[in-house]
Amino acid sequence: VDLEVRFRWKSWLWADADLCISRGRITGLPEGSNYIPLAPLFTSSGGITVKDLNGFDASLRYLFVDDRPANEDNTVTALGYFIVQAGLQYHLKRFSFSATLENLLNTAWNEAQFDTESRLAWESEPVSEIHFTPGNPRNVQCGVSDRF
Repeated sequence: VDLEVRFRWKSWLWADADLCISRGRITGLPEGSNYIPLAPLFTSSGGITVKDLNGFDASLRYLFVDDRPANEDNTVTALGYFIVQAGLQYHLKRFSFSATLENLLNTAWNEAQFDTESRLAWESEPVSEIHFTPGNPRNVQCGVSDRF
């Protein structure tokens, strides 16, 4: 189920949200062993945007991904996350100057996640665990663009 909402409060002020709920399963496998690894169960993104207010654009945006099964029997969980970013852009004739503050709340989050089975030399049995790429910490990206 997908829901998309857009709302215009003023000519220069917008709000939006996208929500997705899913229950994907692998066909032909027994119930409880048929999860699709890393398939999101619930996601949402959205924010508030100020557009062309005295040459400025600004936004406050979020992204939410819920916890989800990392393997077919849901014994390992890929952790969800909630990240926020703020952006500001100023337009001056044909130039635009921008700054984006990513991960405003400095959330520790995992971007890529995979359930991997491994066994070290001294372990008698393999271990199934999440291997991941950490998401970006709080950072600022700045830019200048020229429209010609």
